[in-house]
Amino acid sequence: MSEMNDTFVPVAPMWWVTNFGGLVVNGVMAARSPSKIKRGIFAAAVVTHVAEALYAYRIAQNAGLGEEATRKWGLQTLGVGFPSLIALHGLLNERESAGPIAG
Repeated sequence: MSEMNDTFVPVAPMWWVTNFGGLVVNGVMAARSPSKIKRGIFAAAVVTHVAEALYAYRIAQNAGLGEEATRKWGLQTLGVGFPSLIALHGLLNERESAGPIAG
């Protein structure tokens, strides 16, 4: 991060391809299959991503990252899941270890 006031860190594009792309492919396969197992796996993945996104949104909001950044964290986490949570926690840990900014 270049500045202390950075409040959003986009994940590498690879995560969008693998995680969001994988979710989409999983959904297409589940929709075209009569298998309840495939539909269940897709449903579980969607529920997991939604729960992670709500968690990221709440964490960013509680950290005071601002409305736009909070929204970005929630949406990014909805799309890619855990890599976004890792980035969010990394940002918050970095901010915490830097201490207060002298004004």
